[in-house]
Amino acid sequence: MTPGNRMRRCPLPRAFSFLLLVGSLTGCPGSTEELPASPTAPDRVADELVVDLIDGTPLEEFLARHPSLAGLRAAWNDPSVADEAIAVVSLPRARHAAVLAELRGDPLVESAEPNALVALPPAPALPAGLDANAAFIPDDKPFDPLDGFPNDPLYEQQWNMRMVGARDAWRYSTGEGVVVAVLDTGVAYEDEKGVWAPDLDRTRFVPGYDFVNDDPIAADDHGHGTHCAGTIAQSTHNGKGVIGLAPDCKIMPVKVLSAGGWGKVSDIAAAIRWATDHGADVISMSLGGGGYSRVMDQACRYAREHGVAVVCAAGNAGRPRVEYPAAYPSCLAVSAVGPSGKLAFYSSYGKGLFVAAPGGDQSKRLEDGVLQNTLDVRRRGSKKTVYAWFQGTSMATPHVSAACALLYAAGVTRVDAQERMLAATARGDGWNQRTGHGVLDAAAAVRRATFLPAGLALFGALLLAFCAVRKTSPRDLARGLLVLGAVLAASGLFFLRPFGLGELPVVGPLLASGAATWDLVLLGPDAHWNALFASALIPGFLGFTSLATRATRSLGVGIMLGWAARLLVGAALPLADVRWIPGSGVLDALWLAGNAAALLAGAAVVVRLGRGRDARRTP
Repeated sequence: MTPGNRMRRCPLPRAFSFLLLVGSLTGCPGSTEELPASPTAPDRVADELVVDLIDGTPLEEFLARHPSLAGLRAAWNDPSVADEAIAVVSLPRARHAAVLAELRGDPLVESAEPNALVALPPAPALPAGLDANAAFIPDDKPFDPLDGFPNDPLYEQQWNMRMVGARDAWRYSTGEGVVVAVLDTGVAYEDEKGVWAPDLDRTRFVPGYDFVNDDPIAADDHGHGTHCAGTIAQSTHNGKGVIGLAPDCKIMPVKVLSAGGWGKVSDIAAAIRWATDHGADVISMSLGGGGYSRVMDQACRYAREHGVAVVCAAGNAGRPRVEYPAAYPSCLAVSAVGPSGKLAFYSSYGKGLFVAAPGGDQSKRLEDGVLQNTLDVRRRGSKKTVYAWFQGTSMATPHVSAACALLYAAGVTRVDAQERMLAATARGDGWNQRTGHGVLDAAAAVRRATFLPAGLALFGALLLAFCAVRKTSPRDLARGLLVLGAVLAASGLFFLRPFGLGELPVVGPLLASGAATWDLVLLGPDAHWNALFASALIPGFLGFTSLATRATRSLGVGIMLGWAARLLVGAALPLADVRWIPGSGVLDALWLAGNAAALLAGAAVVVRLGRGRDARRTP
């Protein structure tokens, strides 16, 4: 969390606490300008309520139902994002209990509660003998690019990227076409309002939002958010600085924390819903702590139900309890390990933990933190950028967010399937309270996401082709072309991906995947497994138009069999929802299995029609 510092627990009353894990980045030892301390307890909770209404409820209708709110300031949390239906009502704290009881009885109100303020605790001191200023490297200092790939000169100091297998993961996925929303202090991605971190020069961004200042530009005025975004998608192989784990994904910067580290539950909950509704595929939240919030819980559940993975930091309290929002059932809780792979001294852990990831452990060396490009946090309001080693579960979280992006780009678009892949490939000996399912292995996860469905589809395609060979004569179908068509449709040459086949320009990704999943290559992950490709339509058309010759017919029947095998694997191993089919689960499986059956029946018809055509040609 901090460059060289450990966060202290702050004595905030539990009912209203919501401490941010971004912790001690508000200042650090060695700063020439001291940042203000956290405010006193009476100011920790605003005199307002946050009310989560049923989506689409007009504010006027809500207010008309509650005359007791007349004369009070009641408005949407942010007028420009009123679709999220989160309102705030300002009123004296003495009236909270009575008004909350009234509001909670309204069927238009999903939840209502005090709107908690959050604050960053003071920065603790580094262990004796460590100079905090040594945790910062000027980013205008010239470095020679490395030979080879990646050529980022400071990559060799990113032990964390080697721990999760970044380079090996890129053989299978780089996060292309995936949007990761970073809910934090903003990102240094523009120079109109803030500053542009130089090692984000090639990183792609989509429009975000500043919920603190009600502004469409989510500029970072703190540094924490930029560091987290860099772990996910730092510009990579650009001859400067460091790398990101999912370098080709797009970052959606969403500012929910102020320059001083303040934020509101209402802003964060609205931001989760807003990001979900505006195209985020993954939400990364390196914040948390304190008590339960129903408004926040419902927002996280909303994201999950809409197919968005919400990844959260477990906490920096060093105790056996996962903090909120990571503790919500719909979130993935992440603890932190250092270079040794052992739980970091500051990391929270416990029941509900999902996995651990590199967060750094600077108890002995500053270089054992996580290195990324960010703002110089030693002075408030600084426009200077640096490379800095930070530590914390805040730093661990974006590794898992990036891994979710890699999986999504590889075709694993269901959140529950991403969970299964990450849990099954994490390094560990089964679940435990300290590291969950184990330490993140992004390379193993995307390798499994590629090899498991493709391998099963290849086996199924060969089995179906063998059955076709047994049921037909060589005069009906050419054996080699039949098998070629089945392999082409079911899996492609996926087993050559570790040797770089998928990295060849244009044709590589197509050759390394089955034609049944070419929508992933041609249209991107958000269109993957749509009802056109995940159906009998394309292979059926190819099969029934291939009757002209024995050779084309053999290839067409093979494609039908291979496509059917891939659909059956999709039904048995649901990694992605079928687009345009309502719901998921049973309906998807029925659709896929039904279309596979239609292809098998259609292949038999094609063989019979071809046999009849050949008979008519025989003199």
